[in-house]
Amino acid sequence: MLAPGLVGSAAAQIAPRLTGAAVVAELEVARHELAARAVSLPHSSLGATSERLAGMADTLRKTLGGDAGKPLDILDASAKASAYRVHALVQRVKAFLDVSKGCLDADAGAMADALASTVAQVAAVSGSAKLPPVIDGVETADHRSLFVLRNGGKEMTFALVGANLLDAQCEDPVITATDAQGRRQEVQPSVTGVSPNRIELKLASDARLQSGSYVLHVVPKHKAFLVGCTAQPEAVAAVQVAPPVKVSVSYALTATCRAGKGVEQVMPPITGTMPDFAGNGTVSQQIDTAGCTDPVSYAISVKAMFGDGHVVPVGPISQIASAGITTGLPGGLTLSWDPSVRQLFVRPGATSCKGVY
Repeated sequence: MLAPGLVGSAAAQIAPRLTGAAVVAELEVARHELAARAVSLPHSSLGATSERLAGMADTLRKTLGGDAGKPLDILDASAKASAYRVHALVQRVKAFLDVSKGCLDADAGAMADALASTVAQVAAVSGSAKLPPVIDGVETADHRSLFVLRNGGKEMTFALVGANLLDAQCEDPVITATDAQGRRQEVQPSVTGVSPNRIELKLASDARLQSGSYVLHVVPKHKAFLVGCTAQPEAVAAVQVAPPVKVSVSYALTATCRAGKGVEQVMPPITGTMPDFAGNGTVSQQIDTAGCTDPVSYAISVKAMFGDGHVVPVGPISQIASAGITTGLPGGLTLSWDPSVRQLFVRPGATSCKGVY
């Protein structure tokens, strides 16, 4: 027999059925959070997206009318489809707010453009269905929310996540990639796997994507009695194709050396510039410290210059000669000095931008 406490715990995990009123409420919360995020990205599309979401909330209220308190699944097909699309958008907004933390402004701006394109595309979708297909997320293969694609010269695998994307009694859904204006992209994804809740896609390593919106249109089919498999209203999602954000890091490494018994000498700083960092991998630079044969300590000062022209100085930071120095840079980057190999490294840190592939 189950202990009474375990029975109560299991019962408490059952979520209430999703209603139209709940969808409107979560949309209002999401758009207000998006507007707050727009304050720190004043030149992004977030403000306009928040306003568009406000309009969608008003439209959904009118569509629901007096049925707002009812579970979505018992609404008429049109109201149900509209509510589920809005609910899917809310999940995309939440994902943006989560993974855009710690991003460089340029990366966050590109992610905001992907969100804006998704909202615009979903707002334009029409048509109703008994089981409306929706896409509420785009993910990498390791289940990170994805908003921006790079042309990195490597095979890219990602997935569309949602509901009602496949009826196993029908053929696989048709998937087409267009730009924001609906023009078919030269580079089309290959489908590597499909289920009702997930479509896995692949782009070849030699695929060269055009900068801008990469909009994915999914048209599933559903089998009904007597009429067979018929096309359903499309589900859409968008990612942004953007070039890597360039970061140039200049440094000044100063060694303090033993010049004799009890005497220390501060050497002239060794200055230089790291290879440009383009968002992925690690860049390094060998430093010639031969002029200091018996170091006591090292100090490093850094200036990080970003593609938009703004410069962030860091340091000086000092440490004994036998210990390394690691310091954070904006956008989740880290710069490290390793005295054992006399090299400087710039790496993407654990808090680097997660919505970029």
